Amino acid sequence: MNRVLVFLDAIRDHLDSYAFPPVVSVRVGIGSEPVSVQLDTDRLTDVARSLVVWADSLENVTASIWRVPHGGSVHLEVQGRTPCGIPVVVYGGVQFDEATFPDLPAGMRQDMPVFVLRQWSTPGEVAA
Repeated sequence: MNRVLVFLDAIRDHLDSYAFPPVVSVRVGIGSEPVSVQLDTDRLTDVARSLVVWADSLENVTASIWRVPHGGSVHLEVQGRTPCGIPVVVYGGVQFDEATFPDLPAGMRQDMPVFVLRQWSTPGEVAA
């Protein structure tokens, strides 16, 4: 079996091993480029909950937040590696809200702890 098929099989096995929430797209690169997954939701609680599911399936997980340059939306993201070492980045976008993201100017990207996503995944919780 060639290396590409082995790589794709490893990704498929990871996707089959967890009850992941719906996604809009999955982009697969070969080599050091991460597998990129875009979530199919835009509500903060749903995006956070979906990212927590992904974070729990990955190793060496980091999270970040990025307010797009025009300022109207915020991308939440987790990055990590599957247990077999494949790099993965998962993201979803939500509407910008000053109460939820008070210190996030347009165009800025910040690292954030994964526990903030866990707090946001519970309706009514705001952890800025």
